Amino acid sequence: MSTSPPNTPAADGPSTGPKKWYHRIGPGLITACVVIGPGSILTSSNVGAQQGYSMAWVVVLSVAFMFTYMTMGARLGVAAGRSASSVITERAGRWLAVAIGVSVFFISAAFQFGNNLGVHAALSSYFPSDYLIVIFNALAIGFLVIYKDMYKVLEKMMMTFVDIMLVSFALNLIVSGPRLGEMAAGFVPSPGETNLAVLGLIGTTFVTTAAFYQSYLVRQKGWTTSDLKTGMIDVRVGAVLMALITLMLMFTPATQFHPTYRLQQVVTNQGDSQFEAHGTIAINLPAGSDEYSKLAESLKTEIDPKTKIPVWTVIPLSQLEEANAEITKANGIPATIAKRGFSSPLEIGRALEPLFKGLGPTLFFMGLFAAAYSSFLVNSMIGGFMLADGLGMGDSPNDTWPRRFTILVLLVGMAVGLYVIIALKGERPVTLIVAAQAVTVLASPLVAGSLLWLTSSRAVMGEHANGPILKFFGGVGFLLLIAMSIRTAVALIPKIQGMLATI
Repeated sequence: MSTSPPNTPAADGPSTGPKKWYHRIGPGLITACVVIGPGSILTSSNVGAQQGYSMAWVVVLSVAFMFTYMTMGARLGVAAGRSASSVITERAGRWLAVAIGVSVFFISAAFQFGNNLGVHAALSSYFPSDYLIVIFNALAIGFLVIYKDMYKVLEKMMMTFVDIMLVSFALNLIVSGPRLGEMAAGFVPSPGETNLAVLGLIGTTFVTTAAFYQSYLVRQKGWTTSDLKTGMIDVRVGAVLMALITLMLMFTPATQFHPTYRLQQVVTNQGDSQFEAHGTIAINLPAGSDEYSKLAESLKTEIDPKTKIPVWTVIPLSQLEEANAEITKANGIPATIAKRGFSSPLEIGRALEPLFKGLGPTLFFMGLFAAAYSSFLVNSMIGGFMLADGLGMGDSPNDTWPRRFTILVLLVGMAVGLYVIIALKGERPVTLIVAAQAVTVLASPLVAGSLLWLTSSRAVMGEHANGPILKFFGGVGFLLLIAMSIRTAVALIPKIQGMLATI
């Protein structure tokens, strides 16, 4: 069997005409959109609220690894001259291509409900209905059915969504009044609390399945080998957008809620940063001051959607000792001071009420909708296209099965989303989350290892094979994924044992 890439228009030959570098922009932009979703918004906001600006360097490091693998994905899509799963089948056998396709499909389907909940959270405060996501899933399915050349339309949509995210999140950050010196210090690596939120920040930024899908996007864009040099600008643009939006999402709550920077502390009964509703917020301001009154009033605007009553009890910090006696009497244990944390994107938006004279939540929810719906579309395509390709059933937007599997991802995500919204009243399904995490533990290193292996092979890539720098950073990123997978697996074992014990 020949191991040299076939001579196809997508891989070789001159471009049809001279093009400027900005004509290559698109695939990296789309990848940035799928990475910035409700999950990354929640994790970056929690890291900012709990650790301030200090973890900015972690974002830069995560984006650097993502950039490395996006570069590999883009080069593989052009230099190999055929789909990634076709190359894997030739080099290792159909079993590996199927394993990757099935794993990625289940990850996309399992986490698609998060994108549905993100769309619901962004709109439910303004349009109270449990069935809004049905409309947007129908629009997505219609998009897949109607547009044959879906890439061009998808690219324009993602550009619009990126613009919305940039403007919305940037305005909230600017109005929050960040301290530039402290912000700059956050880019200097320093020891910090490496908790699950920080690991989640890395995991939602360094997304190997999205990097792998870059190989499909550049082929849909029509890149040739002559486009690779200027095409790498597209990858850089995508990486910069990822970093910029993630940092804005982190810096806003870091400015607003981190105890070091703001005279506000959260008092809970458990001392858990992910505290439950109906806790107590103690404000370190004089009880009779205007500043206290304004902050207390803004916090009381956070309404529990289930009980329709204020989420927090607000007291001056100076009165905490006296109030703690009542808290202890009511709950059996004294309150403890904890860091600010968020359990959902909806809570983040409501917490921004003081910004822009009450427009902070509206701006945030605009950005949340753009992030959720852009991930909504592209995440489902990643699962659908990679499964179809792995099974040898097509990899082009013009093929039937990639579209069908993409629609299946959308339907599964919608069904689970409706179940969470209606039956569970917004409570996240623990069993599904654990199952998705378990698949991710296996799939992320598998996808990354396959991409690193293929792009390092001269038999596959020819002169475009990875050089020493890409191999080094790719290898370090691969080891990081393995370490994170092991830690996640260790954390999952007790959860799985607990679920089995209840059967």
